[in-house]
Amino acid sequence: MRSPDSPAIVFDDTTLSYRSLDRRANGLAADLRSRGVGRGDLTPLVVRDGLDLPVSVIAMMKLGAPFVPIDDLWPASRLVEMIESVRPAVVLHGTGVPAGSLPEDVRLAVDARTLPERDREDFGPPAGMSDLIYGFCTSGSTGAPKCTLNVHRGLLNRFLYMTRQFGDSTDEVALQNSRHVFDSSLWQLLWPLTKGARVVVPRRGGVLDLSSTIDTIDRHGVTTTDFVPSIFNTLVDLVTDEPGLVRRLDSLRTVLIGGEEINSRAVQRFRAMLPGVQIVNTYGPTECSIGSVFHTVTDSDRESIPIGRPIDNTYVLVLDEDGELVTPGTVGEIHIGGDCLGLGYLDDPERTAAVFRANPFPEIPGDRLYRTGDHGRWRDDGILVFEGRSDQQIKIGGVRVELSEIELALQAHPDVREAKTIARGELDARVLIAFVTCGNDVSDAALREHARGALPPYLVPKRFVILDRMPLTPNGKTDRKALAAMADTPDDVVADLEGTEREVQEIWYRLLPGVRAGSSDGFFEVGGDSLIAQRLALAVNAHFGTAFTVRDVVRRPTIASQAAAIRGVHDTTVASDEMAHDAMLPADIVPATSATVTGTPRNVLLTGATGFVGGQLVHDLLRGTDAVLHCLVRAGDPAAARARIVANLREYRLWDPGFADRLRAVPGDLGAPRLGLADDRYWHLASVVDMVLHNGAMVNLVREYGAHRAVNVHGTIEILRFACSGRTTPVHFVSTLSVLPDGGVEAPAPASSRPDDGYSQSKLVGEWLMDAAAERGVPVAVHRLGEVMPHSRLGVPSRDGLADLLVRACVRLDVTFRSEVTLDYLPVDRASALVVAALERGETGYFHLRQPGSVRLDDLLDAFRKAFDLTDLPYEDFLDRLRSAGEEDRDLSRVATMLPAAERDLPALFSELATRCPAERANRLAGDAGLEWPPIGGEVFHNYASAAVG
Repeated sequence: MRSPDSPAIVFDDTTLSYRSLDRRANGLAADLRSRGVGRGDLTPLVVRDGLDLPVSVIAMMKLGAPFVPIDDLWPASRLVEMIESVRPAVVLHGTGVPAGSLPEDVRLAVDARTLPERDREDFGPPAGMSDLIYGFCTSGSTGAPKCTLNVHRGLLNRFLYMTRQFGDSTDEVALQNSRHVFDSSLWQLLWPLTKGARVVVPRRGGVLDLSSTIDTIDRHGVTTTDFVPSIFNTLVDLVTDEPGLVRRLDSLRTVLIGGEEINSRAVQRFRAMLPGVQIVNTYGPTECSIGSVFHTVTDSDRESIPIGRPIDNTYVLVLDEDGELVTPGTVGEIHIGGDCLGLGYLDDPERTAAVFRANPFPEIPGDRLYRTGDHGRWRDDGILVFEGRSDQQIKIGGVRVELSEIELALQAHPDVREAKTIARGELDARVLIAFVTCGNDVSDAALREHARGALPPYLVPKRFVILDRMPLTPNGKTDRKALAAMADTPDDVVADLEGTEREVQEIWYRLLPGVRAGSSDGFFEVGGDSLIAQRLALAVNAHFGTAFTVRDVVRRPTIASQAAAIRGVHDTTVASDEMAHDAMLPADIVPATSATVTGTPRNVLLTGATGFVGGQLVHDLLRGTDAVLHCLVRAGDPAAARARIVANLREYRLWDPGFADRLRAVPGDLGAPRLGLADDRYWHLASVVDMVLHNGAMVNLVREYGAHRAVNVHGTIEILRFACSGRTTPVHFVSTLSVLPDGGVEAPAPASSRPDDGYSQSKLVGEWLMDAAAERGVPVAVHRLGEVMPHSRLGVPSRDGLADLLVRACVRLDVTFRSEVTLDYLPVDRASALVVAALERGETGYFHLRQPGSVRLDDLLDAFRKAFDLTDLPYEDFLDRLRSAGEEDRDLSRVATMLPAAERDLPALFSELATRCPAERANRLAGDAGLEWPPIGGEVFHNYASAAVG
């Protein structure tokens, strides 16, 4: 190992270095060897999230024992069948996996977190290139799944090609985005480890949550990952719907897409939003070591996206029915040869021989070719284009599916006489629909339950149609065209609903073809899945202008409950439980020494330096004090971190070259253990910093509490842990008045305080953690800010403030509207001045940073009416124009989704909370510091408008 202490695997708050990963794998390998596992022994791997997967895979590779990933969520019959087919000496199962269905005499539990670390032992000679490395279970046409076997040569060839294609940089951060039972998980997990890079293993819930995926990419600075097109397309829809998410994906460099046909429009939309990311279309069956053909998408791929060219040491042939090569432009069957080929199927020589055929072409190395069953053609430029399949094998969500396997499983039901399955929908919207004839009355619920007990989740049809008899063609075969026509005919109609329920019901119907559901039917019970749930959330947001997430669909699975949420009936019970749990400060965070607060600090650690408030704090601390400022910034190195800080200051017209000598950029991660810092850097920083100003946070007023936890809650815990490392360091925490939705004084929030939005909930938990730290002896000050607005003199607005977005929309459209709306208005320079004053004086306790009184939105807009000659419209007409323009402009669309449909609901959007929150302590602090400002009014508004003009 070149860098044994470098991070190798990250999962939650745990990071394994290369040394630790290797030594834990040694320990597990020794245990497996003692139980009889050796070279060539297939070993089922039944794991879930976390560190168990990488440690287990590497342990088996040390022994030369091929691993077979198994899904514990499979029906017990399928799981047992696959394990028995391997005849293992050991079944390795991870933490959190129920062991009841696993054979007791051979099962071995592995918990990578507690594995003893051992020095490398002599595990025998390493595996050779022709030795087995893994087996993956895929859908089978006979009703039984197939175990597809591959060798080391194929995987190594893929990795070497990727390194040549994408570089050998050690700063790569790969997201292991695929579940372990799909072969794409292997490159995400192992390729980065071949070059000293880092792998992030996400914690998976029971439902696909692309918002959580984006959080993970942002938190860890992920540079590369993989999506199947169906999920990628939905990700593009989500980012289009919430343009602010684009910045949270800016660490990406490469996105691989594969598993099914790719949607060129979605890819080009993504490339337009993130032009620095290269999108690579990949093609290759499991039988050929993950992927054999690559194509980097370009601007010319607008109508369709080809498969591409074969990777190194791989050969692709397009043959006609007689096994002869076709000319360019002619469609034939794709065959693959070369180093990528696997060995075939476990204990199934007949099936293996059917698709692994003798190679009759002497110019192609190797004695076999794999017959893919896919059709394609060569373009004149030598690039391969996919042209579909002719058999019953399809792709659903990137997973290869044999329709006959589903049909045989359904026919195993005692009352089912015949079963046929078809797929409806295009590409990423494709769903499975089953048609059955029955001897007795059987409900679709009973059929669904039977299917769930016999098939993996991705093979369970979304809809069941019970027929008296199957339609037949004139020659007596099942008429699949007639079945397709029936698929578009609804089931027995459920009574239509009214109002919001009716609108939600219609969205369900669009997403679940032919399904009919009443107000109390469960979304997942009538055929919904996690991907369709993500689309449902996006469709609800587009229709109602809400901020629905996939978690909302899970928590509110019925039409009635979703309609209630859309009407504004909040459900805070789940968040409350999570908040109470998160508010428990870890026991290890205890002051090592008693702290003495002695005025102006010499070294300040600042978080959130690249935001609106953070930029002003950087300016004021460097301009008004002599302190050295250490700014924690998510970046790959100090130069990149410094560049982000300076760029932010320039954007807000705050940069001064004289700041350079006392500005220290610290590349790290607020949401990571030890702030993402190496041990030596962490302890050095802890030894010199004598004040922490914790301003960093994720701010998204439409996202739920869970989306804010990693940065706003776990990050606050890490800051407090840092403050107690070595000497005890005072902490100033920047919070928000919105933790007090009913108002309150400058004191800890009452136990009854429960703000509605996820951001405010996360800041409230942060305050609870600060309170707990203060009780243990950490000097703490909490600064609750009102609505932070542009600098009173410079007038430069924030990127994402609601009022600022609305003002920009008015200027873009050349129109505005009159209203009686009032709002908080705290200029950012005044907020920052108060925080710095408290920091210089060593203050502790709570401060409400707000502007006395409120201002009229109309008075603010007057300044822009004059500066830009804006025309007034009635509010409803303004909103219509905004929505129309938003169809072609994401920024305007974002504002349109925030504004209510009726003018009477507009005041609720702009809080007057500041008027209900006394600020005696903050006012006294301002007086002691000599901070006096004129009232908010004409001059401040004029400066704001002038900045927009200039």
